[in-house]
Amino acid sequence: MVLRILLLIVASVAEDDEAYLSCHLLQTGLRLSHARTETRTESRKWNVSVANGVCQSASSIKQEMYKPVINVSERLGEDGWCTFGGIGTWASNCAIARHMRDSMIFIKTFEEAYNGYMNGPQATPFALRFPDNRTLIIRDHTYPLDDTYCFLNGWYDFPRAARAELVSNFSYLEEVSDRYCDHLAKTFPGYWNITMADLFHESESDEAFLRDIQKNGADVGYATPSLVDGMYLHAAAKCVMRGGHRGAVCDIANCAARACFGASPGELLYTARGECEKLTK
Repeated sequence: MVLRILLLIVASVAEDDEAYLSCHLLQTGLRLSHARTETRTESRKWNVSVANGVCQSASSIKQEMYKPVINVSERLGEDGWCTFGGIGTWASNCAIARHMRDSMIFIKTFEEAYNGYMNGPQATPFALRFPDNRTLIIRDHTYPLDDTYCFLNGWYDFPRAARAELVSNFSYLEEVSDRYCDHLAKTFPGYWNITMADLFHESESDEAFLRDIQKNGADVGYATPSLVDGMYLHAAAKCVMRGGHRGAVCDIANCAARACFGASPGELLYTARGECEKLTK
């Protein structure tokens, strides 16, 4: 999740690697060159180290993009979040959160951005209708993939007590993650062979589709079966990023903290808008 505006890349990335990675930034509307300009003063702390959630350089990441994430992680002896942590904070901060057993480290990565673009006149309702006749009413026009992803994988369906537990109890987050990932391992085709390139290419395709159906002020759009399958690929990729280890998928906790359902069927409420109880401290 997810994973986006607050992008930090290892400062030592070579120019040719920069050009490569700039086309493959998952869940962010910013190109690498823009992100580096905005975060130059912070870049020095993003050295390659497990403590920073970055286990290899950007030049090494480039060579691993088309290899199964499971294999790359096993070779380095680290999870995929740290293995690909140099791509952005959506990966490195999950690696840190998993190491520290504190999902709030990951969740707080996005809170400021959510507060910015989830409020104001741009956050108008948009109805996304799915092939199974369900409707999701969202207000996130900046990155609607987040809501689609959380909704279709069932990570918005937790009752209030479970939402709070997912954020505050890391062991419970691990249990929920393990159950869902075990399910995907049995049902998602090619689960064990997913590469980081698969995830990035799917993200680009899904983002483009969601942008297109919101053009010209549309207030309703229709999801395709391909988009639905893409959301399962996103989740499966995050599951295999756990490497050979079981454990937490940070996006599940982020979904729980990000939004909740109101009384109206399908209408999503947002923590950033003060509509759901804030679960982080």
